Amino acid sequence: MSGHRFQVNGCSFSSDGRLLATASAGNTVKLWDVTSHKCVATLCGDPAYVYNCTFSPDDTLIASTADDGAVRVWDVRSERCVATLTDDVGRKCNSAFSADSTILACGNNTGIIRLWDMETCMNVASVETEMGGKVYSCDISRDGKMASTHWDYTVRLWDMTTCKPIAVFQEYSKQYMNCCFTTDGTLLATSGDKIRLWDMRTREAAATLKNSKHFTYQCSFSRDGAWIVVACGDDRVVRIWDMKTRRCISTLQHDNTVTVCSFSSNDMIATADASIVCLWR
Repeated sequence: MSGHRFQVNGCSFSSDGRLLATASAGNTVKLWDVTSHKCVATLCGDPAYVYNCTFSPDDTLIASTADDGAVRVWDVRSERCVATLTDDVGRKCNSAFSADSTILACGNNTGIIRLWDMETCMNVASVETEMGGKVYSCDISRDGKMASTHWDYTVRLWDMTTCKPIAVFQEYSKQYMNCCFTTDGTLLATSGDKIRLWDMRTREAAATLKNSKHFTYQCSFSRDGAWIVVACGDDRVVRIWDMKTRRCISTLQHDNTVTVCSFSSNDMIATADASIVCLWR
């Protein structure tokens, strides 16, 4: 699907799988009808390079993060920006909504992850690492745990109620880029120089998925947790792994470096090849 003029940096499906949001370096977020493959809306208002976009679980909002340090919240029905969230400390990582869509989490370059109330659009809590430094990504499980990846090669787990750390996972890695939970919250995946799986019950590393020669980026579990799709960067492929066998079962070839991928609730996969958005079944 073509429509972006510049590189696509992130994508997110609505919970029903009917819409796909894509964020691009062209300062826009586009909404696509997955059935007709047509762009149904362009959200303009980000004055800077847009890094990522995320649907809320109730499909009413989209959060986008941009190079100007702001997180913008868009109303899907009206296609208007309803809030601009900023803490004046520079670039943000990807954002994540709580399961009930009431809280939005987003980290920044100083090691702080802020929690924003979506009704008041106020910063209601923050979590912070003692070392500071960049937060690369965050995700929130349905049972209220938040995971985050950091510049100091750690993956951290937080209690969303108390904003206290639960666990710190540290295993030698050049960098953890992205993280995502399974729907049931029992497994966490992190991408980077390797793709690692972490068991949330034992709080230990469960497996390392191999085959990628270069850094891996966005990762996404299927709704039932049976598969994970990972954008494999300079390998120019997106790989799909079976979670039971821990083996790569499919490779989606691209012409350019690929950093974007997402699973929908009906097992469709979205990827991006430069400015082109691709859908796979």
